[in-house]
Formats: sequence, C-alpha cells, structure tokens
Amino acid sequence: MITTLTDTTASAVDKTMTEMRETFGENTIGRVLTLIIISTEDIEEPLEAAIAASHEHPARVIVVDADPDAETSGLDAEIRVGRDAGAGEIVILQARGDVLWSLDTLVMALLLPDAPIVTWWPENAPSSPVHDVLGSMSQRRITDSAACADPLGTLKRLRRGYASGDSDFAWARLTRWRGLVASAYEVPPVSTPTAIEVAGTEGDPSVLLMATWLEHTLGVTASIVPPPEADPDFAGVHAVRLVREDGTIELSRVSDDSIIMRLPGDDQGQHVTMPRRTLAELVTEELRRLDPDEVYGEVLGAAFSGIDDPATFASGKPAPQDVVVADADAVAATAASAAAEQLAEALESRPQAHLVLTGGTVGTLTAAALPAALRAAGVDMTRLHLWWGDERFVDPDSSERNEVGVRKSLLDVLREQDGLPARNVHIMPSPADGMSLEDAAAWYGQQLDQMGGDEPFRTRGQAFFDVLLLGMGPDGHIASLFPQHPGQENVLASAVAVTGSPKPPSERISLTWPVLNSSRHVALLVAGAEKAEAVRDAHAAVDPWAVPASAVRGLESTIWVLDEAAAGRPAG
Repeated sequence: MITTLTDTTASAVDKTMTEMRETFGENTIGRVLTLIIISTEDIEEPLEAAIAASHEHPARVIVVDADPDAETSGLDAEIRVGRDAGAGEIVILQARGDVLWSLDTLVMALLLPDAPIVTWWPENAPSSPVHDVLGSMSQRRITDSAACADPLGTLKRLRRGYASGDSDFAWARLTRWRGLVASAYEVPPVSTPTAIEVAGTEGDPSVLLMATWLEHTLGVTASIVPPPEADPDFAGVHAVRLVREDGTIELSRVSDDSIIMRLPGDDQGQHVTMPRRTLAELVTEELRRLDPDEVYGEVLGAAFSGIDDPATFASGKPAPQDVVVADADAVAATAASAAAEQLAEALESRPQAHLVLTGGTVGTLTAAALPAALRAAGVDMTRLHLWWGDERFVDPDSSERNEVGVRKSLLDVLREQDGLPARNVHIMPSPADGMSLEDAAAWYGQQLDQMGGDEPFRTRGQAFFDVLLLGMGPDGHIASLFPQHPGQENVLASAVAVTGSPKPPSERISLTWPVLNSSRHVALLVAGAEKAEAVRDAHAAVDPWAVPASAVRGLESTIWVLDEAAAGRPAG
C-alpha cells in the first residue's frame, strides 16, 4: 500500500502511517531498527538496497530526499507499508528549501521508540557524522566515500571527524578481501612478508584502506601500485601481493566473480569464488552488527595523520598586516569597505559569497557601516550569505546576542532595501528553538555542511568563507574560543558548544579552529587601549592555547584593523 501526501508535516505523516498500519493490519513489533537515508541525488538505488536488507533486518526506513536549492520550501511524503515496503515500512520525505534546516524535528516524530537508529549517507558524507544533527542520535553512521566527488578527500575528513560507531562502505567492500588474504597468509609456513603491494584503481578509498590495513596489521610498509594495463577495468582492489622469503602470495581479481590465488610453489594458482558485493549486501552487513567497528577506526586513523595542534590550521598562510586608524568608528568604516570590495571580487568568480559577522562594540559598528559599503562596491545582495563566528546561547531577543546587535542596522536594512533573502541569513539557534546547547551547535555545523562549508575538513588549501570578521577581547579571545579553555580543544566539529565561558553568559556556540581558518580574507577589528597588550601578544608566535587571536589566518590575506590606542602607536 502506498499513500502520497503533498505540502504536509511530520506529524501528519506519522498520523497517516498509523492509519495505514491499522487498515492493512501491520504492526511495528517486528521492526528492529530505524534506518535513516539522507540523499540529495537518486534515491532509487539506496532505497532498493534498504528494501532488500529489510528481509534480514525488518526496519522502518526513513528516506530524506533533500533538495536544498529548491525555489520554494515544503514537504511532500510517500508512505509504503506491506508488500511495497519489503519486510519493513518506508517513509520517503521530499524536503525542499528551508525545511532542510529542521531535519532533526522532521525525523524525530517518525523514529521507532526504543529501537537503534542507523543513519546512512549514500553520497555527500558530512564532515563529522557524529556531529551531524541526525548522526548524533544514531548508534551507527554509514558513509560511502567512493560515491563522493572527492573520495580520498572525503575519507581524509572522515578521519578527522571520526567517532566510534562510524563506518564506510569503502571498508565494507574489503571484508571478503581481508578474509581471503588472512587465510592465505596463514598457510604454513607462516612468516612475516618482506614487502607488500596492493594494486588498484588510483584514488579509490578501498585501495588505500587495504594497503593501510596490511601495513597496520603486519608492521610492513605497503606500497600502492597501478594495475597492469591489460587488466579489466575493475574498480577498487585488483591484486594483493605478500612477498616472503619462500616466495610470493598473490591474489588477483580476474572477473567480477572470482579471484586467482597463487601460493609459494604453486604456479598454476587456484580460482576462488568471490563475487563483488552489491549495495544491498553492504547495507545488510552493516545492519548485522551495530557495535562499533574499532578496526576500521584504527585503520582510518593510520591512513592519515591527525591534527592535534590547532596552530596547524593557521600555518603556511600569508603573514598578517596592520592597518592603524584614528578610532573605533574609523576601524568600522575601514573594515566594512575592505570586506565589501573582497565580497564583490568573490562574486565575480563564484555564484555566492559568504561573510562571517562578529559581535562586540566594533563588530556592531562595522555591521552598521556595511550596507553603504556593500552598495558602493556593487555587491549583489541576493547572492550574499551571512554567518556568525559565535553566539551567546540566550533568549532570541536578548541584547546579549550578536545577531540582535546587528538586526536593525544590517539585517533589516539589507532585507528590506537590498533584497537579501531571509534564507541567506544563517542565525545560530537560541534556547527558544527547542534544542540543547550541544544539539544547537551540531545543527549549525550541519547548515555549514549543507552549504559546502566542510571544505576545511578536506584540505587546508581551500576556503569556504570569503570574509571573516573577528573581534578580540582584552584576554586575546576570538569568537568564543577563550585562552586555556577546553572549549577550544575540539577540532572535529564545525561548531562547538562552549560551557563555563569565563565571560558571561556562560553558554555559547562557536565555530572551531579549522572552520575559522577556512576564509580567504580575515579581518581582526580592535579598538581600545585595554586591548593593546593582547594585540602585541597576538602578533608574536601562533599560540592558540594562550592567545587565540594569534591562530586565525586567511588563505589570501589577514589584516588587523586597529585604532591608535589598540596599536599603541600613532596612525600611519
């Protein structure tokens, strides 16, 4: 039975599903889990795989068919129960536009009570699955780096954002390979190889993981080599060779269904049936065991070096330059003019431009100066997106919120006079949005990911933001990353919940080091003699723990816009 709803709500979907089960005589007692599929492309293949897997793992399957670029916002749904849903039940949510900003609310009402939750991204994996709004509520988080536009780059950022419970199909595709290699290795006489080779498709994540697993397990360097030109055009691993003193163990794929295994002294080799695994088989395996795959975590960690020192994110970039002006008003005017010109330049080569706003006295003055500066530079406001580097987690209309400080002078002006779309203003949540502080930070990180803001998790050589404006406190803090405060230690998420802030209010949301360092241009706006010492310290070595303001750099430029008092010298 299939029912379609248009322009609906999550509660209406849940009600309709209950009515359909009652009519069809179905119940949810046999459902063992909820499988959430997040897709922005074709949903048919992952949906068919989920239906096939449901015969072994009866589940409620919730498919979020996301269209973030839709001109109109809304939610359509298709509900399937009975024969049309395999051994489970299926809800397909076609979410358009602004509805995607509330995915957690959308899905929450449809979850099976007291059942494990698995979230699967068939493509477009988030930078840190555990910090995704839906990933954070899941026991298992499944990605497929091979299906992403940049497979190895995706695998690299998944390593940085890894948490226990994550898995990837690039690893699952190796299950049979690893079992066969282990069996061949244990054929007597067992000895440690002197060399290891993995032949495979260039840039394939399974090839990298296979080589890393062998190297990590056997303690022998494994090299990756291209397959012979005469080999069929297989994707992934073509062959594995373990060179030992008594000869070479070689396993080579010769067809989609079989492997030839050659052992020392066996020139003929033997055919071993090992068909390539279908997507349905991969899903079924992942749902078979929901406990963390710790070996995958170890291998992923060994494949790429981690970043333990936040100073790394600011390294290798142009040195900061100082611009000294008379007073705070001049700081604001100078910063606004420079930002507007940089945004206009960005829009000449890209469809959108992204500006990060800041709070504080000077940040608020700069925001007030921006509308005129943006008009003068010819910036198309309909293509401009506004973000915040941090926000106080207080009531939405509290004067302590950075967004409230610029609401009348910037946001209302740009919306009413210059056509800035409301959806282009990315405000950090408040307690009134019904989220915990941690969920609110995860939600904001998800918004960044959906817009492409996970670039810093792929490489430090790319940037997402065009202009990042930052204020600085007398203690040298920027955003809500304070000196010697544990809130600045998290480099896995895009946005982090900060508790126990040394400066009231105590609860805040802040962008993290890799994200703050993902801007083409950075401007630090500082006025006042009480900040002169911090300015001096921030101009020394990069030291995020002691002086956070020293540890943010733009990919193309970083300027300190200082008044005379903050600079400790006359304007020049």
